[in-house]
Amino acid sequence: MIYGIGLKNFVGDVYEIHRYQSDQFQYVVARTNKHSETKVRDDVERMNSMLSEEFKSQGIKYIFSVGTMADFMKSVSKRQKERSRSEKGIFYR
Repeated sequence: MIYGIGLKNFVGDVYEIHRYQSDQFQYVVARTNKHSETKVRDDVERMNSMLSEEFKSQGIKYIFSVGTMADFMKSVSKRQKERSRSEKGIFYR
């Protein structure tokens, strides 16, 4: 269940798997534009079915999400800019 981004496929949708605890977003587990929406949705269902009762009781769940490659590139650019600022000692946004 390891996904990658094919940079030559710069157009189209990007499918993501997000981890939530209750209604709070935690992080992006996986992101791809190489696999079909159906495959990623099936993986989300399988991941949720594999959660232990302990995690389920804590409200942990995986959610399918669709974005665009443009959205993905904006987030990468923003992260790189923030990383650059922090290396220079600039911590404002």
